[in-house]
Parts: sequence; C-alpha cells; structure tokens
Amino acid sequence: MIDNKNKIILDSLGLPCLVSFEDLVKAIRLDSKLIYWLSSETENKYKTFEIPKKNGGVRIIHAPVYSLKQVQKWILCNIIYKIKTSPYSLGFKRSSNLGSPLYISAQNHKYNLYVLKLDLKDFYPSITKKTVYNLFLSIGYNSQIAFLLTNICTHHGALPQGAVTSAHLANLICRKMDYRLAGYCQKHDIVFTRYADDMAFSSDNRDTLKKAYKTICKIIKDEGFIVNDLKTRFMTPKCRKQILGITINDNQIKVSKDLKRKVRAMIHRSIATGEYNNNDVIKGYISYINSIEPGYLEKTKKYISELITNSPLELYPEIINRFNSNKIYSDLPNMELKEPSYFVESPYDTDYMNNEYELHQDYLEGIKCK
Repeated sequence: MIDNKNKIILDSLGLPCLVSFEDLVKAIRLDSKLIYWLSSETENKYKTFEIPKKNGGVRIIHAPVYSLKQVQKWILCNIIYKIKTSPYSLGFKRSSNLGSPLYISAQNHKYNLYVLKLDLKDFYPSITKKTVYNLFLSIGYNSQIAFLLTNICTHHGALPQGAVTSAHLANLICRKMDYRLAGYCQKHDIVFTRYADDMAFSSDNRDTLKKAYKTICKIIKDEGFIVNDLKTRFMTPKCRKQILGITINDNQIKVSKDLKRKVRAMIHRSIATGEYNNNDVIKGYISYINSIEPGYLEKTKKYISELITNSPLELYPEIINRFNSNKIYSDLPNMELKEPSYFVESPYDTDYMNNEYELHQDYLEGIKCK
C-alpha cells in the first residue's frame, strides 16, 4: 500500500501511482518476464560503440536495445517529463515557443561583455545509480518502484549516454546545483545558463566574473561534479564569443561560417555526384541553422536554384534525373537539360562539352581520393 504522503506527491505531479512490480507491468502493458529482465542488472541490454571527439578522444555511447528503449520512452513520457527542470537548464526540453534552446542560451548572454564557459567532466558517468534512485524516491515512489525504475534507466552503476531517459534525468538531478549557482550569480549580477554539461556565465564586470570562478567551481564540486579545466574559457570583447557553437558578434547571434560552408559543400557534392544519401543530414543542418538565423532556409533554396540554373551540370541527363527525383525540398525548381550550344556558340560547343566533361571527371576523381 502506498503512503498517503507519497500519494499526495505523485498526484500533485500528475504521475502514475505505482506501488509494486505488478503495477509497473500493468501500466507499461508489456510481458512481465520482459519487464523483469529489463529491470534486472543483466548484460546485453545495450549496444556499445564509440564516436570520435574533436580533441582526438572518443565518446562512449550505450544505445539501449529496442525493448529497453520503448520502456525508457514510457518512463520518459509518463514520469520524467512531468517533473519540471530548472529554468536555467536549456537543453533537452520538449519543444518551446521560444525557439531553439541553443539560440535562447546565446540570447541570454549576447549583451554582456565577458563570458566564462565551463564544461562538466564525464557528465553522465558522474551521475550514479544511487543518485537516480534517490530522485525517484524524492518524487513519491516507494523503494521497490524506485529500484525498478533506476535499474531500467542506468547501466553499469551510472546514467548511460545514449539512453533516452538520461538527458532529462540529468537535468532533474542538476536542479539543485542550477538553483545554487543561479542564486549566487544573481547576487553578483552574473547571467547563468546550462545546456547539459556546458555552462555559461556572463557579466559586464570582468573582475566580478573572474572572482566568481572559485565559488562556482566549489558549488559544482559540492554537487558531485568536476569542472573540465581543459575546456574552461574566459572570453573578452577582443575575442570571438562562442556559446554552444553559436557566434556572438556586435550583439548579433550567428552560426559559424565553417558550418555554413560545410552545408553548401554537402549540397554541391550531392548535386554534382547525383548521390543523395545525406539529404536528411543536410536538412537537419539547415533546420538547425534556420532556428538560429531565421531566413536561412529560403537563402539555401535560392542557393540551390542558382546552382542548378545556367550551370554546366545541366549538360548531364543522369545528374538532372537524379536531382529531380531526390530534391531536398519539393518546391525547388526542376533541372532542365541544356545543349552545349546554350552556353557557347558553334563551332566551340564541342570543345566546351569535352572540357566540361574532363573537369567533371576530375572533380569526381578528387572526391574518391578524399
């Protein structure tokens, strides 16, 4: 039987009233043997792989198997999402009318002269199984349910990077730290935001921000985390300010030029080669940039339209057919086949065609060598 106090907490948060293993099975509507296996400390529930980091290291990802992922999604939607994170935590929240959380973070700091960036070392592995268990207890669940939920959401004694529940659980666990840091910052006229393990502090007073560093690190340590000194950055008006990959110059928020060049190169390569396997990736980049710089989507469509109009690529039927069948956006114009005489007058059209063919072949060979 559930404690009256716990029931009041669960009801106030709009959470499912779960008392026993049977209640959990009934709520999730899956086979009891499967739930028992997923909630036990057994192996083979995750597929582990590595992703290279920019600094040369690797990031270890633990991706849950399909059945575990579905159960984690149920916990995420029916329990975890219903608990509010701190207003200073901007990452991995459900869609907001305010726009991209990355944009919101940069927006918070864009008018301040000085920015301090901190990174939490080994963020997810730092959040232990015991900490997750205590979180589920604190929201009103008894020890049995808290134990079952914790086992489903943790791996090897910590939050796994790759589980669908990890990001939001981490935000909830960081809630106390967020409020402690925000309380200190507000007293010293410092703006604070956190996006997962990336923290940003800004102020117009250089000395205030530098003096705050020691106290900020102490609060972080008190809450069980460690600052990654290698990623600590103090930015002044003399240097380019970047927060979460977003550039702030003259109080304007922009995506880095390198990323925009990368997107254009990917688009050109797709059209020139007729290979459109990366369409979803390209659209993802465009959507991200457009969330930071409204109007970028239309600029990209204009770029593509100009790329396929009055272009030597219109000499190749296969390229034209591939483009028209694999448009990144359906409202883009069709490519049309052109004769060499469209670009140069006879009798130079044959030489022009041969020259363009050689240039195109050289381009394709160059791609293969990369």
